[in-house]
Amino acid sequence: MSTKSHIYEQPLNERVRTFLRVETLMRRFHYFTALKGDWSGYSALLGILEVTALLERGDLKQELLKELERQYGALKLLATKDGVDKAKLDLILSKQNNAIDQIHKMSGKLGEPIKRIDFLLAIKQRTSIPGGTCNFDLPQLRYWLNQTHEQRLNDLSRWAAPYVEIESVIELILYVIRDSGTPKQVVADKGFFQQSLDSQRSNQLLRIEIPANKAYYPEISAGKHRYSVRFLNSQSIDQVPSQVTEDVPFLLSRCSL
Repeated sequence: MSTKSHIYEQPLNERVRTFLRVETLMRRFHYFTALKGDWSGYSALLGILEVTALLERGDLKQELLKELERQYGALKLLATKDGVDKAKLDLILSKQNNAIDQIHKMSGKLGEPIKRIDFLLAIKQRTSIPGGTCNFDLPQLRYWLNQTHEQRLNDLSRWAAPYVEIESVIELILYVIRDSGTPKQVVADKGFFQQSLDSQRSNQLLRIEIPANKAYYPEISAGKHRYSVRFLNSQSIDQVPSQVTEDVPFLLSRCSL
């Protein structure tokens, strides 16, 4: 993404929504593990707990396999069409095959071992309480935070290992989805844009790109048959935003595969 613009994304199904959430949490995890302060270690640990909680809602491995196989089948059909970059396509298909094998080799449900660690369970139970992880609440947490960065990083890496393993698979899946959309210049009439979705296509993701120097942002609503974009002013983050009253040109990518 260019530093001269910002991209906002809206998932169009629950599977992609989950993939984007995991991507965001893992990026945050890596950011904090790269820092050496004890509270950055705490933030990284909270990221692991968030991913674990997110994955309790379904079987992510099965969702990954279904999406990989769906994408693989769709891309195989492109191989016979003119104008396709065969080298790029073959590389992606090879990576997808490897990712499918990788998922098959993983045993058990993701995150299950973490749920059996009393230290992490105690932190999870206290995070719902404002200030519930103070030193007097969880002295073992304070003890862990007092360890060296290398010791904390060793623990964090061990706990996050299964999530790091699937992270590369999610990155591949989201790359293919994002690459399937072609940016088109459109205009939101007085700050509002609406369009129908082709129900015959596998709609995955909307991507909206606007210049970084603009003081507005898109609020996106999407259903099964249509979506809408409303641009809101944000002159001050403390004030209630209002809809832009002028026409807003922006780049729109509808990603479907």
